[in-house]
Amino acid sequence: MAKPLLFGRMEIGRVYNIRASAISNNWVYKGILSYEDAAIVSGKPYWPGGLVVALALPPGSRGRQLDERELAALEAEQGAGVRPMKKGELPPLVGAQEYAELFGVTQVAVGQAARGGAGQLPEADYTLSGSNLWLLDTVLDSAEATMKKSRKGLWVLRDEVAAALREGRYEGPGSFFSQRGNKAQSGSGGA
Repeated sequence: MAKPLLFGRMEIGRVYNIRASAISNNWVYKGILSYEDAAIVSGKPYWPGGLVVALALPPGSRGRQLDERELAALEAEQGAGVRPMKKGELPPLVGAQEYAELFGVTQVAVGQAARGGAGQLPEADYTLSGSNLWLLDTVLDSAEATMKKSRKGLWVLRDEVAAALREGRYEGPGSFFSQRGNKAQSGSGGA
């Protein structure tokens, strides 16, 4: 399967020449984008590439103008070969929280292993909006090496978590997006 184009807030800002904060504060608020259309990985939304590209207004219109050069650069950086329109078309994705759950370690341990340079974790398939993301297949393909390189054998692959991620039924840490800001406060009854 060709690698899909993915967008976090920063990447959307980059190709539309807007601040990343405008995605939550404006686009989601006005219904241009929805968190329901995003894959939630480690608590952050990532939208399918085709969906984001389709939001562009025709050239010469006022408003959402796509920077084609930035889009081409982003596709090249990601090595993306397809532009999926729906989150259901995306392969299973893993961020630091899911990685930790997969191997029964802390998120801090995942971050240290990713930065450690000892080759315990494979290179991330994506770095989006400042976060590393891996395709589940990348993680599973290197699971044996990850476990071998773990100190004291602490990292052990949990097959039930891998199956839940693959089948789209994972509900562990990082699987949901929590509202932030004024919207979150008003929804919590002021607590």
